Amino acid sequence: MSLTIKNLAGALVVLMLIPLSCTTDSTNSNLKKDSISEKIKVSGEDTGAATKTTLSGVATSWIAGTDRVGIYSSEARTATGGGGSAVVNVPFTAANSAKKSTFTGTMYWGQANTAHTFYAYYPYTEGSAAATAVPVSLPATQTQSASNSTAHISALDFLIATPLSVTSPDNTDAVVNEVDLKYNHLFTILEFQIKGSGNLMAVRLITNTAMAFSSGTIDITQTTPATGSAYTFASQTGTSSEVTTTLTTAATLTSTNTDTKVYMVINPCTPAGNCLIGLSSDGTTWQYIYKAAPTGGFKRGIKYVVSVDAGVVDFYTVNSSTGKVWMDRNLGASRVATGTADSQAYGYYYQWGRGSDGHQILNSPITGDLATSDTPGHDSFITSASSPYDWRNPQNGNLWQGLNGINNPCPAGFRIPTETEWTNERVKWATNNAAGAFASPLKLTVAGYRHWVTADYTDQNIYGSYWSSTILGTESRYLLIGSSNAYINDLGRAYGFSVRCIKD
Repeated sequence: MSLTIKNLAGALVVLMLIPLSCTTDSTNSNLKKDSISEKIKVSGEDTGAATKTTLSGVATSWIAGTDRVGIYSSEARTATGGGGSAVVNVPFTAANSAKKSTFTGTMYWGQANTAHTFYAYYPYTEGSAAATAVPVSLPATQTQSASNSTAHISALDFLIATPLSVTSPDNTDAVVNEVDLKYNHLFTILEFQIKGSGNLMAVRLITNTAMAFSSGTIDITQTTPATGSAYTFASQTGTSSEVTTTLTTAATLTSTNTDTKVYMVINPCTPAGNCLIGLSSDGTTWQYIYKAAPTGGFKRGIKYVVSVDAGVVDFYTVNSSTGKVWMDRNLGASRVATGTADSQAYGYYYQWGRGSDGHQILNSPITGDLATSDTPGHDSFITSASSPYDWRNPQNGNLWQGLNGINNPCPAGFRIPTETEWTNERVKWATNNAAGAFASPLKLTVAGYRHWVTADYTDQNIYGSYWSSTILGTESRYLLIGSSNAYINDLGRAYGFSVRCIKD
């Protein structure tokens, strides 16, 4: 079921950083001031609320003695009189627990009446990494203390200051030593507003693009992107297309969306096709709901409000005896099978390698014209009366290979199982036949198949045929289930078989 995802424009985040100025000369206006002996004051403000995180109502405050930013300047110095070294990742620490705070830290002008360029970011990471390679990461597993709490966003919402060049004061008139920095979000915030009944322990988002990463670096000297446009990373490793926020204290759902809010921070991205929203009451069992990504994707510095009805279920997942996670039903099935011949659990009939273009739907149109590309551009079931009995000419055996298979028809985060994965499931069944297949956690049915020449629905209630991603020569491998036996076989790719997706 596709529900609308709303987005609300985010306000520019501004940090007010004012390191304490305590030089002796600054207390006596009659003394001549030496500009390169004075600390540089760093401040920030905006026409909107000056907070560490302000995105359409999501606001967090600085934490005194804990929150730190890192500042760079090749012209500024770490000691007075132009001494010391250039400023490389010097920490400034919040002095107050408030939306605005003074910051303690040490930084001096290098030369008088000279342009000084400043770069900064939050949260501070120890070390002397270059400004062009500041460490950054965004975990795929996030923790929220309780429903509606935004406290965890503080440490996840990486901020980068717009590079700023300031001319240092002249030696004879060192009065104002202020650098006014304005900060920008690197990531995107999602606010899930969830209604329903029962408890909620975790929320998961799955797409087909990277939303989190275990490590990386970013050049904070780069030109600040236009509003909503993403920053460019210098490197990014350990990427994940799945992000989960777990509540430390489970929420009790109500009939009102705004009673339960769960927050997630993700990397700006543009998913293709539907996203999946997963809900769990115990952190183990998941129900999934299809949702369309916002037009243009998830943009940087914007909070997206996602309304979710926990009573709407597109599918659940099940853990098989092998420990693998599978969809609980065939693609296109309206429910989990209640019996081996449950027609409402048969689902769609896919030709091997084709996407969800409509050909798989019951009684779709028929054509005998073979496709010459991976995407035929129509919803007709393509029949083939001659070897190699494929809907495509020339053949392409790479269409369903892995999570990023060209025409992978499974939901985001899921894929077509391999021959080996089907075999591993089959050998765990109590009996090697249709009865054992239904008795297994997957509750497989005998949906029959769609004929490769006539397009008729054949052997329903007699055999079950489930595609794998594995190919053998010009044919593809599949699991055949009958009343007396079950085994792996191979046939032409124009056949219409059932599809059951496995989580990658």
